[in-house]
Amino acid sequence: MSKTNRENNEWLAMKRRSFLKLAAGVAVGTASVPMLASCAPEEEQPQQDSNVPSGTGQPDYDKIVRTVCAPNCVGSCGINTFVKDDTIVKVEPAEFPDNAYHRICLRGISNAMQRVYSPDRVKYPMKRVGERGSGDFERISWEEAIDLIYEKMQYNIDTYGPTANSFLGMTGNYGVFPQIMASLLAMTYDGTAFTNFGIMGDNACNMGFLPPLGVQQDASAWEDLIGSKAIIMFGCNYAETNMQEMHFIFDAQEAGSKLVVVDPRFSRTAAKADRWIPIRPGTDAAMVLGMMNHIVANKKYDEAYIRTYTNGAFLVDTETGKLVRIGEDYAVWDESAGKAVPVAAVPDEMKPAYPSVQVSGDLPKETEVPKTAALLGAFTVEVDGRSVEAKPSFQLLVESLDAYTPEAASAICEVPADDIVALADLYTDETPACLRVSQGTNRYWNGHLPTRALVQLAAITGNIGKPHANINWAGGSLMRILFALGPSAVTPREEHASTPQPGSQWYDIVASQKPYPVKLLWTQNYGWGTQGPDRNRMIDEVLPQLDFIIVSDSIMTPGAQYADLVLPVTSYYEEPFEIVTAWSSMYVQVREQAISPMFEAKTDYQIAQMLAERFGILEETEWRLDIEEYGRDHILKESVAPEFASIDFEELMEKKVVRANYPENYVAFESMRFQTPSGKIELYAEGLTDFGEELACHYEPLEGNRNEQAAVYPLTFMNCRTVYTTHSQHVQLPWIREVAPEPWLEISPEDAEARGIATDDVVEVFNDRGSYKVKALVTPEIKPGCLNQRQGWWPKDFPEETHYSALIQMTLNPAQDAISETNFAPYDNLVEVRKA
Repeated sequence: MSKTNRENNEWLAMKRRSFLKLAAGVAVGTASVPMLASCAPEEEQPQQDSNVPSGTGQPDYDKIVRTVCAPNCVGSCGINTFVKDDTIVKVEPAEFPDNAYHRICLRGISNAMQRVYSPDRVKYPMKRVGERGSGDFERISWEEAIDLIYEKMQYNIDTYGPTANSFLGMTGNYGVFPQIMASLLAMTYDGTAFTNFGIMGDNACNMGFLPPLGVQQDASAWEDLIGSKAIIMFGCNYAETNMQEMHFIFDAQEAGSKLVVVDPRFSRTAAKADRWIPIRPGTDAAMVLGMMNHIVANKKYDEAYIRTYTNGAFLVDTETGKLVRIGEDYAVWDESAGKAVPVAAVPDEMKPAYPSVQVSGDLPKETEVPKTAALLGAFTVEVDGRSVEAKPSFQLLVESLDAYTPEAASAICEVPADDIVALADLYTDETPACLRVSQGTNRYWNGHLPTRALVQLAAITGNIGKPHANINWAGGSLMRILFALGPSAVTPREEHASTPQPGSQWYDIVASQKPYPVKLLWTQNYGWGTQGPDRNRMIDEVLPQLDFIIVSDSIMTPGAQYADLVLPVTSYYEEPFEIVTAWSSMYVQVREQAISPMFEAKTDYQIAQMLAERFGILEETEWRLDIEEYGRDHILKESVAPEFASIDFEELMEKKVVRANYPENYVAFESMRFQTPSGKIELYAEGLTDFGEELACHYEPLEGNRNEQAAVYPLTFMNCRTVYTTHSQHVQLPWIREVAPEPWLEISPEDAEARGIATDDVVEVFNDRGSYKVKALVTPEIKPGCLNQRQGWWPKDFPEETHYSALIQMTLNPAQDAISETNFAPYDNLVEVRKA
C-alpha cells in the first residue's frame, strides 16, 4: 500500500467516530462527509493528485456519476460516485430538488466502498459440484449457464408442464426491473410466479388497509408532519429503519408536536419520544379498541364525518350480518322520514383509480347520506316483502367496543388503563393528530388487526384525509409505480402468462408438490437463506423436492450456498440503467453506470435477454427492447397512473431525479373517495363476517405468551431490523463490523436473572422447530417476557453456524388469506432460553 493510502487509512481510523452520526440517520451536507478510501489492492488504489490541497481528504478522480443507493431501506438516496481508473474512490450525497432528501449513511457508504469490492462477490456463473449447502462450486461460462437453464426448464416443460418452473423475486434492489424480474420471467415462460408480499412479511398492514380503505397502503408526505399536534406511532422504529426520514420527526417535535411511541422495546425512536408505552407483543389492537371505548363513551367521535364519509349509517341485517340493500343501493334509517331510504354507491369512474389520486366529477345526489340518518339504534325494515331487524353499522361498532373498556384492554395489552385513557384524550384533544403504523405490528400472525383498528380509530374521529393527521402506512413512489404497471409492462410475451401462487405457501407447495409439481426455483434479490422462516424445514423438506435451484445475486449469500447454479449480478454502481423509486418520497430517479461490470456480472435484464435468445423467442418478445426503451415506454409512458405517465422521460434522463406528479405536500385520502364497494370508508366489512372480523377486533397472536404453549416456551422471540444493516445486506462489511462486531440477544434483567444469564454469556434459544446459540445482552430496554435478536446475521456469525430463522413459524391465517394472503410473522414465536 502506498504511503499516501497508509496516511489516508490512519486518518480514517481517527475519523470513523463521525460515522456513528451517519448511522444514526443524521442528514449531512457534502462538506461534512469524510472521504473514504477504497479497499482495493495496492495497484488498484487511486493516487492522490498533487494539485489537491493536503489534508482535505479529497481524492483524485476521473468523473463523478450520479446514481442511487436503494437496498430495501426505504430511502433510495441519491449518490454522487467519484470514480478513478474505473474504481469507486468516494461517495457523497447527490443533489435533490428538495434538500430534505439530501443525505447518506454508513450503510450506503459501506455498500459502495466495500460490498462492491467484497470477497463474497459472485464473480462468474457457478455450478454446484458438491452436496447442496456444501459451498462446492465450479466456474462455468455464461453460455454453459444459459444452456443449463434452458435444458432444465425445457425438460420440466416437456415432462411436468411449464408451471414446474417457478420464480420468486424480492426487494433487495429497489430498482423497478429487479423487483418485477421474477414475474416477467414467469409470464414469459408460463411458469409459476410466487408472490412476494406475504413471504416478505410486509402484507399485514396492507390487509388492515384493504377492507376499510380499498388500497394496500398510503401515507401523507413526511413534510405533512409539521403541523401535527401529536404523533402516535405503533411499531415504528424510524430512527433505525427509516433513519433518512427521522429528521422530519425531529422537525415536527421542534414545531411543537408531542411524540408517543408504542413498542415492546425502548427503541432508538422511543428514546426520542415524549412518551414510551411498552406493550405486550401482538396486542396493539386491544389497546386501540380500549382507546375507542373511551372515545365513544365520552362522545368524542365525529358524527357528521361518520355519517358523510363512512358506512357507519348503513344498516346491517342482525341475523345474517350482511348490509341491507334496497334494490342495488345500501339502506340507511332516515329519522326525519321514519323509514329506511336508499343510498347509492359512488360510481367506480368517480373513485380514484389507485395508485392515482385523481378524481373526476361531482358526486351524484343519490350517493349522499341524509344528515338525519341514524348512527345508533335498532330498526325494523321492510325489504323485498319481509321484515328485517337491522342496526346501523356504527351501532354494531359501539357494541363491539363494550368488551374493551380501558381496564379490560389493559388486562390484555399490559398497558395501564390510565395510560390508555390519556392516549385517547391526547389523540382527540391535541388535534390534528397523526397515527403511524409499521412493521413492528405487522409481523405477528394477527398483524392486520392493529392497522384495521387504527383505521377505525382515525375514521370515527374524522381524521382520515385531514392534513397533519391521517392513518399512515408506507406511501411514497415505490409501491405506487409497481401497482401502476400496465399490462404491457408485465407481459413481455403475448399470449403467455404466469400462474400466480402465494409466496407464503411456497414451502407447502414445493414440499407437497401440490397442486402440481414444482421442480425448479429461480430467485432474485432475495436473501432467503437468512430472511426466510422455519430454516430446518426448508433444508430438510422443501429444497430436496426441487431438482434445480437458481440464485441470481451479487454476493454468495447463505441461500446461494444451497443453489445448483449461482449467477453473478451487477451492483447498483455497475447497472447501465435503472428506474428507482422510494417508500419515503414521491421522487423517481435513474441510475447511471458508475463503473464497468466487475468480473462477469450482468444485470437481471441482460440475463433474461440471453435466456430469451436461447429459447429462440427474443425477437417476438419485449425482451428485444433495450432496457432504457422498456423503462421509457412500458414502465412510465404506459403507466396506468397519470402521475407517472406524465413524467417527461427526457427531463428525467437529464436531471436524474424528478418528482412524480402527485400534489405537493401530499395528504393521503384527501379526495375522501375510496376504492371500496361503497366508495366510502367501510368501517363494516361484510365480506369478513365468516371470520368475525367485519369490525375491528383483537385476538391473540398465534404464539402469544398466554397460550398453552407458553408453559413450555414462555418468551416471545422478535428479530427486529437494526440501524447497522438492511436485513442481511451489510452485516458482513468491515466498516459495519466496527460498530456492530457480533450478534447479541436482548433479554430483560428479570428474565435473565430467572435463568442465571449475564451479559456476554453464550445462550441457546430454542423451541420445537429448532435452536441457535448467541451471546446475551441483558438490558432494561426490552419488556420482560420478550427477547429480541437483531436480524440480518448469517449462520457463520453464530456458534456452530446455527441460525435464528430455525425458530420462526409460517402458519396460514384464514382471515388474511380471505383478504389477500397470509403474512409471514417473524415476531410471533414462542421460545425458551438457557445458558449454553
